[in-house]
Amino acid sequence: MTLEQLEIKVHQLEQRLSDIQRVLRPLSALPRVEDTFGMFADDSGFEEVLKLGREYREQANEERGE
Repeated sequence: MTLEQLEIKVHQLEQRLSDIQRVLRPLSALPRVEDTFGMFADDSGFEEVLKLGREYREQANEERGE
């Protein structure tokens, strides 16, 4: 790859990064924990996360004899 090709590639990557940052900027941290309540309401994926977490804890407790 020539230096000119490398410079073009770096410029393209910088532009793509700028585009991504512009899109993600609104996803900044929420100011208060209360603002997260209900965030996953009616989200079947989150329900699966809860189910898997519960199964993991139950299995870990059984292995420790609790």
